[in-house]
Amino acid sequence: MRFIFVTMIQVLFVVAITGDARGQSTENLQVADSLYADKQWALAKIEYQHHLIKDSANSIIWNKLGFCNQNLNFTQEAIRDYKMSLANNPIGPVKSIVMFRMAMIYSIINKTDTAAYCLTKSTISGYNSLKDLDSNAAFKNLRASTKFRDLRKNIFELVYPCSKEPRNHDFDFWIGDWNCYRTGSQTLSGFSHIESIAGGCALLENYTSTQAYEGKSFNFYDTITGKWEQDWIGAGGPIDRQRYYNGVFKDGKMHFIYETTNANGVKVKGNFIFYFISQDSVRQYQDLMDSTGKTISITYDLTYRRKK
Repeated sequence: MRFIFVTMIQVLFVVAITGDARGQSTENLQVADSLYADKQWALAKIEYQHHLIKDSANSIIWNKLGFCNQNLNFTQEAIRDYKMSLANNPIGPVKSIVMFRMAMIYSIINKTDTAAYCLTKSTISGYNSLKDLDSNAAFKNLRASTKFRDLRKNIFELVYPCSKEPRNHDFDFWIGDWNCYRTGSQTLSGFSHIESIAGGCALLENYTSTQAYEGKSFNFYDTITGKWEQDWIGAGGPIDRQRYYNGVFKDGKMHFIYETTNANGVKVKGNFIFYFISQDSVRQYQDLMDSTGKTISITYDLTYRRKK
């Protein structure tokens, strides 16, 4: 019985000591992070070094220590710390930051191939490095390298994967600002602004008529179906919505089909076609068909002329 009591006392003592140590460690880390946030790199470095004595497998702390050394211009020490961070299996966001910071250092010391490798790895891990690549002073040597064009293209495609799908550019001829006329006349019907959005994954149409009517459409290439789709919504309320599907660009025209309900409540189909006439002219045409596929009426026919 006495043995059990003594053992329990010992356990409680160890727990108390451990708890105090953990509390002190947490407090020291908070001090280090506060110094880090205030950019007091030398003092923060000391605190992080003390913390790593007890927690040497902490990839986040190794990263922060590396950044302290980087800002203190201790290049080799910073690289060593970043490599230690990577060796301790950091989560994706931490890995992306570590690789980005290493890329900065390697570019500054003119090891551009290594910098390019690190920057690519950083982007793969989720960091959008395009803005920094184009403007950050640390990447001056990288921008001057002979491989920069290919590197930037690779980074761009990693950040915006839709850009490397050739079919995503089928509809690029429609991008721009347009005056819209009734085909075969000088009668102005409206104005349209078409822009590439979501990193080149879609086109957004903004249409305004001369009669204060407006609407928008969302256009995208579906890699699953291998077809284009347009989803239109206009100011006319619930009935002013339409989905155009099975879009294919071939022989200079983007051809959709659509389905609607006529005045008799019968479902009918129609064609919706964009003719690429020239860089400055696009014709937009829509009709309705009967059950045999014969055109029975033209819904509208517009010619877009690019604004100068």
